[in-house]
Amino acid sequence: MHSVNLLVIDRSPESAEHINSLLRNSGIKIHVIYAASATEIKRSLDTDAPVLLLYADPEETEASIEEVSELASAFNVPLALFSPLDDPDRLTRILTTTACFVINSEDEGLLTDSVNRLVRASENERNQEKQARFVEELEHRYNLLLDSSRDAIAYVHEGLHVYTNRAYKEALQVRSDDDVAGLSLLEMLDAGETNLKALFKGLTKGEFPAEPLPVKVKCPDGSEFEANLVFSPARFDGEDCTQMMVQRSDSANALAAELERLRMIDPLTRLHNRRAFSNALEECISSGSSDEAAAVLYIEADGVTELQDELNAESIDQFISDMASIVRQNIDDRDIAARIGDHGFAVLVTRQTVQDLESVAEDILKAYRSHIIEIDDRAISMTCSIGMAGVGRLAMTSPEIIARARKAQAEAAETGDRLVSFKPQLTAVSTPDGETDWADRIRVALANQDFYSVQQSIVDLDGEGEQLLENITFMRGENGDHTSSEFMTAAEMNDLAGTIDRHIIPGLLKSLVDREERQIISLSNNSILDYGFPGWFADQMKAACVEGDKIILQIDATSAYTNLRPAQRLMKELKPLGCHLAVRQFDDERRSSQLLEHLDASFVKIAPELTQDLTANTKNQEAVRKIVEAADPHGILVIADEVADTSSLAVLWQCGVKLIAGAFLRESSQVLAQ
Repeated sequence: MHSVNLLVIDRSPESAEHINSLLRNSGIKIHVIYAASATEIKRSLDTDAPVLLLYADPEETEASIEEVSELASAFNVPLALFSPLDDPDRLTRILTTTACFVINSEDEGLLTDSVNRLVRASENERNQEKQARFVEELEHRYNLLLDSSRDAIAYVHEGLHVYTNRAYKEALQVRSDDDVAGLSLLEMLDAGETNLKALFKGLTKGEFPAEPLPVKVKCPDGSEFEANLVFSPARFDGEDCTQMMVQRSDSANALAAELERLRMIDPLTRLHNRRAFSNALEECISSGSSDEAAAVLYIEADGVTELQDELNAESIDQFISDMASIVRQNIDDRDIAARIGDHGFAVLVTRQTVQDLESVAEDILKAYRSHIIEIDDRAISMTCSIGMAGVGRLAMTSPEIIARARKAQAEAAETGDRLVSFKPQLTAVSTPDGETDWADRIRVALANQDFYSVQQSIVDLDGEGEQLLENITFMRGENGDHTSSEFMTAAEMNDLAGTIDRHIIPGLLKSLVDREERQIISLSNNSILDYGFPGWFADQMKAACVEGDKIILQIDATSAYTNLRPAQRLMKELKPLGCHLAVRQFDDERRSSQLLEHLDASFVKIAPELTQDLTANTKNQEAVRKIVEAADPHGILVIADEVADTSSLAVLWQCGVKLIAGAFLRESSQVLAQ
């Protein structure tokens, strides 16, 4: 039962205190508010929404009974006079001029019974509102499924249409419901010897044909087709009616084509889905045309993650559909637009020059910026961020290009409302050929078991916490071993990072069986986005007989920013098994602290650049303190990583950081072969 408010009106708060004690002792969860004047009463009604106004003593209160009655009526709150029944004349005068009821103040049980009934009524009203919202959302979902169904369906009553879905209108070759509203089934159906009038009369009585009814359907444009009609009972807008499904006799080929179309279309936005977009992109790559410039634009609305927490499912669907329409209106017919994520869109654009490609992106940015979305009683203005990745002869696969566009979009989203073109960093693998070399070397390393892990201790400066070990992955090479920072970017772009995770994790889990320390295992962005990873990981834990509370999964903060929903989904599935989450490369920016509001993390690791020269760098000291202050309310422990010298330990301890890892330990790390 929810706690509700009761407003007691009296000159002094003594009556309110007595009533509060009485109701609490009776087991009623109530918040008693006291007011003496009309101003205080109105203020309480504006903010606290009481379930009852209890007027204690009309002759001693500053607010008159008439004023209180007017306020109660204006705010639709019941008014009760809490008074003894010793003066019938006075009560008669009051009741003749005001709308209220009387509770005998000398019968405390009467008060508790009355309040208890009102509390229960308030609870029932809340439940009814909740159920009404739930039913409304179910109806929206059902209508969406019905309208996107490949089956031609109409709801009819007494031979007239009351509803038709998209497939039905397409079968009749009409555009809108208005074109169908005036059509009588008696005029458009030829059922041979079957008496349609008798049939429709029987339908209203619940008499439905046992077998499909063969008919010839006459379309408004004069064309005809043969079909079978299947009737079943239904309700629409609260009224009984009949559902009529039209199964075309010549629909085998049309049905196959429609199935193929639906297989390639996102039902909400009517754009291509991810699979269709990837196929189109692969065709563009394989064509090898150099006459025009081509690129993939990846588009996401700024702040959409926070907006999802504010809106219900129906409103989010409306928002996404509206955003899709903006994209569709600002591209050409030859461009291919798709929904490739929960709220992300991709467009394959072909133009004469790169500048023309950028102009398309700028048009979309401008359209987002100036568009107002009206959802229920809200008007929402949004901007977007766009990442652009070129499609050239050196681009090998569609996942690579999409990944590059998403990476550029993530960079653009840091400030929002801008376009960023993907440009590889100037490293040893910055060129497409160099990246291909890394991908080939990774594949060879996977085949030759050249990956291994190094275990590094994380110490507690207080000496009281649990022992932690972090597993760091390396790849053997001819001229020295490579750290994950050298090869992981190329692995991510070539969808190999998830394969590396699945290659090394089983061996790591087997090593945990006889160890007491809790182990940190890093995950790639590929694994976060892999829907099958949580189930696979749970199976590996079971096979290795490892308890989940020994495992701390670690992801990059950048991955968490750009893929918050997949990261939440990952922990939602693995948290019940006991697994915990750590976020590394954590800094003191505002978006990092906001991340902790949405992600169920147990540890954060400070970005190494913030712990360098810490004793002399007051700016970094303040940044470390901000991270600790952001993590503390959530019960999250902070780890300082890659600490190079012992001089920084005292400063870290003063800043509130107790867990430390780095070269200062001078330990001999344990190596686990894979």
